[in-house]
Amino acid sequence: MNLLTYKINGMKKILMFCLSLTVGIVAAVALPKGASSPRLLLKTDQHLMAPVWSPSGDKIAVTTDNYTGILVADASGTNLRRLTSDAGVGYKMTWTADGSRIVGRTNVAANRMVLHELKAYDVASAKSSVLVAKNRFDGTPAASQVRQLKNGGSFSPTTVFEMMLNKPADVASSVDGLRQFKGSVVINPALSPDGTKIAFQIAGKGIFVCNADGSNVVSLCKGSYPSWLADNRTIVMTVVTDDGMKFTSSTLYAIDVVNGSKVTLLQNSGYIPRMPAVSPDGSTVAFVNSKDSSIYTITLKY
Repeated sequence: MNLLTYKINGMKKILMFCLSLTVGIVAAVALPKGASSPRLLLKTDQHLMAPVWSPSGDKIAVTTDNYTGILVADASGTNLRRLTSDAGVGYKMTWTADGSRIVGRTNVAANRMVLHELKAYDVASAKSSVLVAKNRFDGTPAASQVRQLKNGGSFSPTTVFEMMLNKPADVASSVDGLRQFKGSVVINPALSPDGTKIAFQIAGKGIFVCNADGSNVVSLCKGSYPSWLADNRTIVMTVVTDDGMKFTSSTLYAIDVVNGSKVTLLQNSGYIPRMPAVSPDGSTVAFVNSKDSSIYTITLKY
């Protein structure tokens, strides 16, 4: 080996060592931390729950007990107003891509049965229109399906994520990668921002992550209500305890779905965080505090 070759090989080793250090540093700082104490965002004389950010992050929608009604406020918590008091409509409510409407599935009692209809509510005017006439459909539509709906129409799933929302009790029987969950209901599915992964929950078993086609299922952790950060590899979720009657404590975590590492974002006896929702830019987490049934936010630091 001549001197030039020796020097070149030496430089390569140094570069590879520096690169490995850089990768290690990136991995170490990838997870966010809670950068602020919880800030009260929304409080009313009703119990609030299930916050959902608008696509641009400038507004937030919430519902009340039993998913009754939809209320909308600016991201700052100001200008709170009610769009509807329809029963059940807050369950898995979905913003349209342009943020102008919210779509929800209502509960309608008829002939001793509970039927559903899909309605769109204009955020500016609160006017509503029926997208799917009342019938006995099980699930709720994904935002990708809402774009295709017309008044009085129907929706059919074409992706695994849409199946999880539309047919939560049947999707595990229909998708090869999910057959281990046959007989279970898939709940709280969340599609990563880039559409490549799905985080979902199985009651009593915790949170799992899979590819968008249902393959490569990984058991992630005990917890509920996964919500993705903008990096497409981190979710925020809660681990809740109860005494059989009420929630007694909860910890808010961020967890890396690639390597399983996690950090605590909020663990405080004054709060019982549930139903976290990460803002589209990843800067803020909204959650319901089960101690007072109000909506709070914390700021994330990277």
